[in-house]
Amino acid sequence: MLNSVRKLDKINNVEVEVEGNIQEVINNPIEWAEKQVEKFILENQDKYFEAKKLGEGFWNDIRSKR
Repeated sequence: MLNSVRKLDKINNVEVEVEGNIQEVINNPIEWAEKQVEKFILENQDKYFEAKKLGEGFWNDIRSKR
């Protein structure tokens, strides 16, 4: 279980970089935010799926030791 936690800790180390300028945000904040979120999700989807798999394995380990 400790290995799972260590792996999750490494996966969860994510940096967020936003693009654009203040004028883009002022002109259309929703559109700007949606672009940032889409970019973030696409760049980090592999980490998400890896973390999900590790989390499921962690839960299965806990459940099987009851």
